[in-house]
Amino acid sequence: MKELFMAEDIQIMVVDDTVTYRQILSKLVGEIKDTQLVGTASNGKIALSKIKIKDVDLVLLDMYMPVMNGLETLQNIKKDHPHIEVIMLSAFEKGNANLTMQALENGALDFITKPSEDSIDKNIAKLRSALIPLMSLVKTRKFSRKARNLSLSQTKTEPKKEPNRIQAKSLNELKTIAEKPVCIKQTVIPQQKIRTVNIIDVVALGVSTGGPNALLQLIPNLDNDFPVPILAVQHMPPMFTASLAERLDKQSQIKVCEAADGQRIEPGVMYIAPGGRHMVVKKSVGGYNVNLIDTPPVNSCRPAVDVLFRSILNVYGGNVLTVIMTGMGNDGAAGVSAIRRKGGYSIIQDEASSVVWGMPGAVAKSENADETIALNRMASRIQELVKKGGKR
Repeated sequence: MKELFMAEDIQIMVVDDTVTYRQILSKLVGEIKDTQLVGTASNGKIALSKIKIKDVDLVLLDMYMPVMNGLETLQNIKKDHPHIEVIMLSAFEKGNANLTMQALENGALDFITKPSEDSIDKNIAKLRSALIPLMSLVKTRKFSRKARNLSLSQTKTEPKKEPNRIQAKSLNELKTIAEKPVCIKQTVIPQQKIRTVNIIDVVALGVSTGGPNALLQLIPNLDNDFPVPILAVQHMPPMFTASLAERLDKQSQIKVCEAADGQRIEPGVMYIAPGGRHMVVKKSVGGYNVNLIDTPPVNSCRPAVDVLFRSILNVYGGNVLTVIMTGMGNDGAAGVSAIRRKGGYSIIQDEASSVVWGMPGAVAKSENADETIALNRMASRIQELVKKGGKR
């Protein structure tokens, strides 16, 4: 059954008012394995009319379009066709970044920035490298949804089993059965090793795909007396991290900002690494500062979680709580392992509440997760660990 589901192509619609982009994206969809183009549209209104009569798994949706823009189109898709995944196409503009954050809050799976390289070939190559892993994610989510629906369907149609009845030919036989001792097999659950939590001086957080929504559920639930700084990497391009920080800051009790080079690290403040630059921590007179560097990408990412975590280990030692949340890939797993060896404590988001369990799953696979926590419990657990420490 798994092979049957996974063999199905992803049915894709391209929606963009620019003829050139419709052609480029249509061509790329045709080149990517296990994908099929089922239609194109030049605006949201046309797209919605076509979605009604076509089997669509994924919409590649431009943000700025006439008649009906990307955000309005997304809202209608999610209202009438919640199973359809949507990936937004955004330009490198401040206004577009703000709209993209709204789109993610309204159910978009992720977004791709329209490249602006000096040649068409470079632009196409960038789009292709961005699309391929997202197509794989959509395919996995489609399979998981179908498998879950099939399981629910089988559970509903499964006939009720009659309770076991003891068949006895006489009262004496019943008496013999009743008096016979019953052996109950006991399952022994191995006791999980309890680790002592050091005093926490900093929270180190890494997140990627699905991160903006996850952070909007986590950070606003932290108290205004949160006692330590939070240093975070969210995989995003420039400008988009600034927009995310602004939205979090408006909705949260703690201060949230996009980190600036040389900025002093203060307790109760969340610093988000700016898109396109690695963030590291340096010790200075009387405290710590953020430094931004332009060294090559790590794990194909800049900023990278592992770069931040390594610098945090050098400065804070093991007095660190690492938090790895939803995201593709394995960025952060090595950093968590290194911090944990020095006494740091590790929590990860659980699979059920993650958009994709790549990053937290990599930490779990390496057996470096002290706790696996649902998103709706994460804020309270982080506060408990930071404020009290001790044993869980």
